[in-house]
Amino acid sequence: MPLPKLSPLQSRLAASLAASCMLLVLYFTFSSSHFAYAAELDSISPEDHNHERIQHGPILEIGLEELELRDDNYEAEFVGYDRGIIGRAATSTDPTALLNNRPALTNVPQGTTLSYMFSNESLWNSSTAVEGIQLPSTITRRTWSRDTIYAGAADNISLVDGESDDEGPGDLRLMSRQTSSQSNRTLWVTVSVCLQPESNDTSLGVAPQMSLYISQSSSNTNPGPGGDASLQQMITLDGGWGMMEINATGNVYIGVSAPNVTGFTGPYSASIAASVNQPFHYYNDQDTNLHLVDSDAQSALFITNNLTMDDVNSTAYKAWMSMSPPFVLFANNQSVASITGVQKSYCGLKNLATLPQSGGMQMGMTTSGLGNHPKQQFYMDALQKSTTYMAVVALPANTTTSSGVVGGGGEVWRATNFATLKDDNCAVIYNLSFCDQSSYSVPGNTNTFPNATALAAFYDNATQAQYSYFEKVLAQIPCETTSSAQYSLTKTCDNCASDYKAWLCSVMIPRCTDFDSTESWLQPRNMGQAFPNGTMLSPALVAAANQSAPMNASRNAAIDTTVQPGPYKEVLPCDDLCFGIVQSCPSVMGFSCPMVGQIGFNTSYGERPNGSPEQAGQITCNFPGAAYFLAATGTRGAAPTVLVVFLIATILGAILL
Repeated sequence: MPLPKLSPLQSRLAASLAASCMLLVLYFTFSSSHFAYAAELDSISPEDHNHERIQHGPILEIGLEELELRDDNYEAEFVGYDRGIIGRAATSTDPTALLNNRPALTNVPQGTTLSYMFSNESLWNSSTAVEGIQLPSTITRRTWSRDTIYAGAADNISLVDGESDDEGPGDLRLMSRQTSSQSNRTLWVTVSVCLQPESNDTSLGVAPQMSLYISQSSSNTNPGPGGDASLQQMITLDGGWGMMEINATGNVYIGVSAPNVTGFTGPYSASIAASVNQPFHYYNDQDTNLHLVDSDAQSALFITNNLTMDDVNSTAYKAWMSMSPPFVLFANNQSVASITGVQKSYCGLKNLATLPQSGGMQMGMTTSGLGNHPKQQFYMDALQKSTTYMAVVALPANTTTSSGVVGGGGEVWRATNFATLKDDNCAVIYNLSFCDQSSYSVPGNTNTFPNATALAAFYDNATQAQYSYFEKVLAQIPCETTSSAQYSLTKTCDNCASDYKAWLCSVMIPRCTDFDSTESWLQPRNMGQAFPNGTMLSPALVAAANQSAPMNASRNAAIDTTVQPGPYKEVLPCDDLCFGIVQSCPSVMGFSCPMVGQIGFNTSYGERPNGSPEQAGQITCNFPGAAYFLAATGTRGAAPTVLVVFLIATILGAILL
């Protein structure tokens, strides 16, 4: 029978219905539980993570003829064991057994190789793992690509089983829980160097790196230098850390070799571990997880990445802000080579880093910085002026109980460099009560303000006093009224107050750096005043400053009369802070801003980084929460699943219509 003829309205209705049905199909496809990651699944039995293997162990395929009488040399065959670990007497060359997540800490004399074995039994019947430091939320996608072997990111090494893999160690792929249904199991073997040989001859540099060997052949149970290359894999450690990720099917034989070098004395000390859960020692080469907020001549302030992006009322947000700081920070003068060669090893940093000294570090949780999300903050004191340092953030090792802690060897992030200032008239302040986002170096003078706490109180109190005048004016605006009677359809009095506070804190608390800094975006200030040590600029510079009010004085007169910092250079407030209050506040308040190119702009405001390599990661203008290498960064994430589905459905609907 012929199909009924639909009216235009009915045709559109049918097409819309079809698009909606396809939308539902796509939605349930993308939200299917089959995409759940291992981190979301709990073991059926909390006492054993290998219940599938125990309940459904392989059946021995032994013919009946093999069950006849055997001679006196009979060796038993057991599920989960092989002849490599039973049925033979121990010899002097037998490798030392490694257990899951239980490191071996040992000295390795120069020119020797120590042998270890992770048995087939440990591979398939590992005891229940003990979780390490419990954090409120995932801080980094600590995931590793399957089927690869690597040390750091330096080597491109073939796979143990000969398969190919196009993705390197930097690939971030969530791994599913390993089960007995697999024919092999992923094993991570890691080495972390805690001490290395030393030399009195600085021209020799640092001791060469150790090597890690892996074999899965019963014909090569002591892999190492001189072994059959076809039966073993080798990597050279990098920065005192190395890792091999292998697809293991049985016994795994491990060799840790120390080079024999002249001019160096003492052994290597290393921690060797194997794990079927995740790397016991880990180095994260994808990120520093550390950002310099600012420094002065004696101290530096750092923050980590945002630890969660959840909102302020979320459980994760509250948990992060209430917990004890979980990270530690190591630093070393770059002219001192004590940590060179172990900078990727947690135990190496702990043993050899020269900073922080006792009492030289203050840590806490903060929301200061971009996004107002939880971060950890580090304030490091007792530094030397005009000095470049290397800083490394880490999660501490957790191996005191020797209880098989997952990831118990610690995690280390990529190092970052920072430098202290030359002059003593800038001082880092932080944790202000009112201007809570103002954490940076400000004009200071230890003669008038002996400590940073008193200096911070001076700036914070002066700014809050100025803000009180604004509050009185804002109170005259009819904020609580109908939408049609409000001064703006898009902005509220709350927006005005927030933007004004951000602007006021930035102009009342100038960001300070050395006077001899040469960056083009800096504004000289207070050039006619003496430095705190009594010295003056050259007469020519003072004479030039007398011709310019912005150069001869600070932005706020109280700084010159009360703090008396002497000459310094200011990182000017960002121009968009001024534009923000013009846009957010009622016009009756009379706010206005100088425009680029107008008189007064270049000495009052700066501009955000322009995208050039010279300005990348720099703070070219000051704004609340600014930090180096955060000021010019942005995040481009993947489109949410729902948005992708919606776009697909929209296109399909358009085609149908």
